[in-house]
Parts: sequence; structure tokens; C-alpha cells
Amino acid sequence: MKLFFLNCYFFAILILFSACSKTSNDAGDPCSISSDSLAIANKLLTPSGAERIMGEQANLTCNTYFKKSDTLEYKCDYTALLKDETSGKIGKIYFMYEVYSSSVKAKHAYNAIYQANKMHDGVKLEVGLGDEAYYHTDGTNFYFYLVRKNQKMFRMKVNKVTSHSSESQFKEVAKLIVDMI
Repeated sequence: MKLFFLNCYFFAILILFSACSKTSNDAGDPCSISSDSLAIANKLLTPSGAERIMGEQANLTCNTYFKKSDTLEYKCDYTALLKDETSGKIGKIYFMYEVYSSSVKAKHAYNAIYQANKMHDGVKLEVGLGDEAYYHTDGTNFYFYLVRKNQKMFRMKVNKVTSHSSESQFKEVAKLIVDMI
């Protein structure tokens, strides 16, 4: 049963971030790098913050926003410039920031995600980070935060942990982002 929920979790995360795989330069592409001031995700997870977490240089490979119903969604991701010689992986960080029309709607969205994932190994509530937050890691491949503060929520995930990645910097940058929202 745990394996079923774990597979559902990873499938949901895959769908969540699948829009951030840059496939064309078309202005209608939902993962183009927008210069519009509303595409603020990379202002929260800054290039320097991403590089602190990854422990190496990275490029912004996605920065976009769109409105879904009454919620604004901002997404960005950063990709390491080089393949890690030790792990054979190319580091990647995904970030999604949502602004809901109310704190109640944001709380409902947070609770739905948390309830679906709380039984997975490596899930831990984080007291004092926003209004509510949880951290999840398998200890090897990924770090993940879901944080809600008032009507705002963000998800941040290092999906390709390498020998350069820093879990402590991941947590520190998450605290900085909470302070900004």
C-alpha cells in the first residue's frame, strides 16, 4: 500500500513540474522564460539561492506564471551547468509559488497535499516555518518542502541530489523565502 501511495506521490510531482521542461521558444510555451515582472518565482528562489543549494553553478531554465481559476501560479527551475562526476546526475531544482484568493483556500490546498503524503517515509512536519510546512526526503535522491504562509504557498524540490547538493542550504534558503512572502 505504501508503494502505491509513493508511486502516486511521484506521479503527482512529475505532473506538477512537467510543464517546466522547455521544449520551444514559442511565446505561448508555458515554460518560456518570461521577462514580465509577474514571473516572480525566480525572485523568491534567486539564482544565488539555487546555486547555494546545488553547490554549483546553474542556469534558470524555466520562469513563468499563469492564472488557474482564482489562483496565480508561478514556476521556475534551475539546472546545473555540469553533470556531477560522483553521482552521474545533473542537479535540478523546481520551485512553484501559488497565491490563493484566501488563506482558507491555501490551507485547503496544503492539507490535501499533506494528507496524501504524510504516511511516506521521510515526511516530517516543520514547526515555525510559515503557518504550516512539511519536509520530505528519501535521504538520497530528493529534498522537498511544502510551505504555506497566509494565502501563499510554495513547493521547492531538489530532484537530482548530487555530491554537491546541500540539505542544510536547502532548508536555509526555504527560511529566506518564507521571510520574503
